This record gives sequence, structure tokens and C-alpha cells, in this order.
Amino acid sequence: MYFTIRQELSEDYSRTEKIVKQAFAEMEHIDKKEHELVSRIRKSNIFIPELSLVATNDEQSAESLALAPISVVPEYQNLGVGKLLMNEALQKAAELGYDSIGIGASRLLSQIWL
Repeated sequence: MYFTIRQELSEDYSRTEKIVKQAFAEMEHIDKKEHELVSRIRKSNIFIPELSLVATNDEQSAESLALAPISVVPEYQNLGVGKLLMNEALQKAAELGYDSIGIGASRLLSQIWL
């Protein structure tokens, strides 16, 4: 399956938050408020729109937010979409002049990168 990665647009916000909620719905040991984090980041003074990415296919937006919880709708999980987004975010960050990126450690990230 082919995905196009692009910058998130304001008209994506509602869909993005639904995707985040879906992606974490079945996870244990979380507060189920990750979608609220996404909204708070967008409203903060640290938000970098160029690093807020979505992966789309012909059918729908399938993935969202490179610098908040990376979230893939369940039917597209384990297809490498999150990894594509992280790689694109790293490349964009370098183009913007950032020397490093902090990534929170979690069981989920180890599944993406290992």
C-alpha cells in the first residue's frame, strides 16, 4: 500500500484527533486522553507546524502527528506507516536546522524501531 506524507492542515485536526483516540483505544496503562495532548500541543508556543505530519492514501488519512503520540488507525498498524512518519519528521527537522529531537521512551516506540 502506498502512503503520501504531508503537513497536517487545520481541516485535518478533527480527523487527526479521532485517529489518535482510535489508535490508543485498546492500550492498557494509559489515560485515554492522548487526543487532548495533540490539541494542547497545537495551541502551545512550542508547536512546529512543519513537523506535524499526516500519512494519507487514496481512501483516508491513515496516520497523524509526528511529534505527539504517533497514531495509526488500527487497520493500518504494523505496515510501517509510523516509521515512515518518523523518518520524514527527522528529515524535516534537520532541514529546519534542529540538531536533535527528543523521543519519549515507551513500549510502543520499541515496537516501531526494533
